[in-house]
Amino acid sequence: MDYSIDIIGDELTEAVTESFENLFFAEVEACDSLDELNPDEAYLLIMVDTYKPFKGSVGLVVPKDYSEEIVMEMMGDDIEQLNDDLISDALSEISNTVVGRFLAKVAEEQEFALGFPSCRSWDPKVDGLERSENSRLYALDLEEQQIYCILNKNIVQN
Repeated sequence: MDYSIDIIGDELTEAVTESFENLFFAEVEACDSLDELNPDEAYLLIMVDTYKPFKGSVGLVVPKDYSEEIVMEMMGDDIEQLNDDLISDALSEISNTVVGRFLAKVAEEQEFALGFPSCRSWDPKVDGLERSENSRLYALDLEEQQIYCILNKNIVQN
């Protein structure tokens, strides 16, 4: 497979769309490529490193208030105590599923490897990103919400 960033970016947005529809029944209505990502609200950043078939990382940037809705939809409305740890764990699992599905698509029959997800608050001063030769940013519209997806590719492995 050609691991050029634009081709694998298409595969990533497909994996996000499929995962969101299956995990918490959210339909992605539009997906647009961005030149810069610098949201000004409270967001959570979930990152997963990729090791094979290429080195890089994939991130999801989710509005903090929408993250609660995602967890409620995913786990059912009968959650007695929704807390930051539960939200972080659920978003990490969603990211793990997205990246696993993405790597399965791009690796085809080859072995793939990914790291453990990390979830933290988005810091616009530290995490502001711009599109570059090795980075792509996407805005995904779903159910009157917008989330963002980040793809960083470092080194292509043979």
